[in-house]
Amino acid sequence: MRAMNGALQLGGLRGARRFLIAPTRTLPVCGEHGGALVEIAVVLPVLLLLMTGIFSISIALYQKLELAEAVSAGGRFLAVDRGDTDPCATTAAKVYAAAPSLSKSKISLTFVLNGTSYPGATCSGTTNMVSGGTAQVNATYPCSLNVYGRKFGACSLGESATEVVQ
Repeated sequence: MRAMNGALQLGGLRGARRFLIAPTRTLPVCGEHGGALVEIAVVLPVLLLLMTGIFSISIALYQKLELAEAVSAGGRFLAVDRGDTDPCATTAAKVYAAAPSLSKSKISLTFVLNGTSYPGATCSGTTNMVSGGTAQVNATYPCSLNVYGRKFGACSLGESATEVVQ
């Protein structure tokens, strides 16, 4: 073992030198160190904003699908509910029950029985539920697209289901 140029060397086969302690440099090397960190710092906020926007749109889409399923269930129920004195109130209860994540106070319902429109969740004393006629349930629900507290607009989700009265 001998010292050479400030580092310890070991002699090996055919003159190969192995350093036990490599000499250290005093100045840092300039180059591309940290470039990936800068790229992440630039791209990550844009990527998170995009992902949050996608989540916001998916929430509105989920509400639309839930409203469509609830209105469809309400329309099927209304078509077979001829003997009720207020079929609209019973159907409205079915619509509300089929959409548990939607606020009942924000769902706006309109019923059309054989061409006669009944706004709201009641049609007390109706005689329009005749076999072979049509029963239609219309519903609207407000939605908003928010990303990081910034409102990008309001929307109104609407669904309609028409069934033949049995």
